[in-house]
Order: sequence, then C-alpha cells, then structure tokens
Amino acid sequence: MQSITVRNNAIEGIKKGCPWLFSNALLPLEKPIENGALVTIKSADHKPLAIGYYNSRTKLACRILSTDTSIAIDESFFIERFNKALQYRNKLFSKPYYRLIHAEGDRLPGLIIDRYDSVLVCQTTTLGMEALKDYWLKALIQVLNPRTIIFKDDTAVRQTEGLETHITLAYGEAIDDINILENDQIFSINPMDGQKTGWFFDQRANRAWAKQQAHNKSVLDLYTYCGGFGIQALSGGARSVTFVDRSADAINHIEKSLQHFPNQQHACIKANAYSFLEEAIEEGQHFDLVIADPPAFIKSKTDKGSGLRGYQKLARLCAQVVSKKGILLIASCSHHASLSEFKKEVLAGIQKSGRTAQQIYQGEADKDHPVHPQLKQTRYLKALGFEFLQ
Repeated sequence: MQSITVRNNAIEGIKKGCPWLFSNALLPLEKPIENGALVTIKSADHKPLAIGYYNSRTKLACRILSTDTSIAIDESFFIERFNKALQYRNKLFSKPYYRLIHAEGDRLPGLIIDRYDSVLVCQTTTLGMEALKDYWLKALIQVLNPRTIIFKDDTAVRQTEGLETHITLAYGEAIDDINILENDQIFSINPMDGQKTGWFFDQRANRAWAKQQAHNKSVLDLYTYCGGFGIQALSGGARSVTFVDRSADAINHIEKSLQHFPNQQHACIKANAYSFLEEAIEEGQHFDLVIADPPAFIKSKTDKGSGLRGYQKLARLCAQVVSKKGILLIASCSHHASLSEFKKEVLAGIQKSGRTAQQIYQGEADKDHPVHPQLKQTRYLKALGFEFLQ
C-alpha cells in the first residue's frame, strides 16, 4: 500500500476522528498514486496515522476508513462495519426498514445503503468506495442474505469523482414496486425509478410529529414525493389531505398507498409547489396543517444566496395558506445552510406574509442517520414547526 504524508497541522484532526483530508493538508507525493487507491496516511516523521483512499481529482483528496493501521481493508473489514451498523439499527427498529449505512456517520465514507426488508439499495459517491465494491458487496450478501441489491449510482457528485452514473441490478431478483413500512404505515415505492435511494427515512421522526398534529385537520403536503407526510397525517385522523408534487410517477405511488384509506378525503395534484401556492392564495384556500419538504435549494456554496431566498419565499407563500391558529412544518436538507440561517429566512418569510407565529417544534434526521461528531455536514436536515397566533 502506498502512503501519503500529511502536514503537521492536520494530525490533530485525524486524532480527533475527522475522516476528511483536503489536498492542502497533504505534502507533495513522493510518487504518483492511482486515484481511488488505498493509502496509509503518515506524519512527516513517517509515523502511520490512518488508512484511507485517495483521489487527486477532488479538493477532498483523502477519506479515512480507519485509524487502526494494522488492519486490512477487505471483506472482513466490511463485515465488521456492517454488523455493527446492523446491531445499532436492530436496537432502534422492530421492522427491517431503515438506512443501514450512512456514509461517514457509520465510518464508511462514500457509501449509503437503505434497507427495505430483503431489498437493499446502495449508492456509492466516491471513487475509493467504488474501487472497494467487490469487498463490500460480498460482505453485504454474507451479513444480510438479501433477495435483491440495487446500485442507485445516479447522483451527480459521482462525476466530480471521475465516475459514471448508472442504475443497475447488482444482485438477485429484479423488482418493480415494493411496499415498505414506516411508523406502522404502508407505502408504495419503486427503488429503481424513485428519487435518490427510494425513500427518505431521515424524515421518519418529523413525519411522526406531523401525524400527531393532524387529527381532524385539513392538511396540505407539498413536495410530497410518495406521500410520506400526508399519508401519516391520514393515519393520524386528518379530515382531508391534499398531496402536491410535480412528478406524475410520485402521484401514481401515492394513489397506490391511498388504497389503504378508501374512506378518507384526499386529493392528488400534479403541480409545481410555488404555482399551487400562488393559485391557492388567489382563491383564498386555507389549510390547518401545511407541510413543505422541498429538495435542497442550496446544492453548492455558490447557490447559498438564492437558496436562502427560496426558503424565505416558500415560507411566505405557505404562511398565506395556513388557517387561523394553524400549523406550518417546513424543512431543509441543504447542509450548506445552518439551522440559524434557515430559521432566519423562514421567520422573515412568515413576517412578510403579515402573519405571526411561534415555534413549537424543531427536528432533524432520524436516528438511523448518525451524525459524525467532527462533521457538521452530517447534521444536514432541519425541520421547523410553527403555530400561527392568528
């Protein structure tokens, strides 16, 4: 295994457990290293500090897998990491529907695995983890013996790593739509065609909170995707739910899930959320509980200004369709925006609507998305609940 040498000012971070080394933390290479290769990370006095993988194509040049430099990064390594992650999830959930591996949060940077009982959906976001695929795929099969494994490698970040994007059946039986369980509710999803890895398990706890607020209320679920919030609201006794999403496929999946609620009032509308809100304001429509869970408005630092303004606009429009003494739940999955920045824009939007509200809830990603203590980026999801005072 080849080695890279870090500058002295990077050693403390490694000892504290930071799994990232940017290119400016490295001394010049003694000889070329193939991108994606495993490397031993050493100090200037040649003391081994960690094992990671290297990629000169990105500013984030090395991601650390272990600070135990005596171990081999092989199938056994991944079996140990997978078993530890599995034991943790088994303590949290009685049913096998959760995020099994959350990249750095589970000490496996570049790898995400969602579990839908016997169906596993994997996403590899780094060249180094892609190069280790033979090891971790065999380990995954040994630990869980799944029926199906899908590689959902269609995220744009792969291109910056020098990887192609694709969606493939990696192991087992081909599947179409499947039913999953969350908070005792059944949802229809398609892991091959759905967004990201098929389902947003990170919102599980926030959906449970919305369910508690929904009894006898009219509910608006914006950016609904497969109806996660709205269907939980129906199960919580909502009087009616309006689902809004611009994707026809998402609406189709909601309608399948709604078969379990034949006697409850609901409407599925294919529309842009902003357009729907502007029309609802013109028509004087109001809802007792409005939920807005948009995709990330800030995908990079250069998007930050426009993205923050987008959250303010969304909050302003939502506030205008919330009933008197109604509730707004609004979320952001943009790690480039801090909680305080997001909250500031949401409050500004509410104020510009001419409404007054008090915050009654603050949520984050559920426990199967562990936060890495050295990476604030892993605490990416923010959810804020407001009750309007008039």
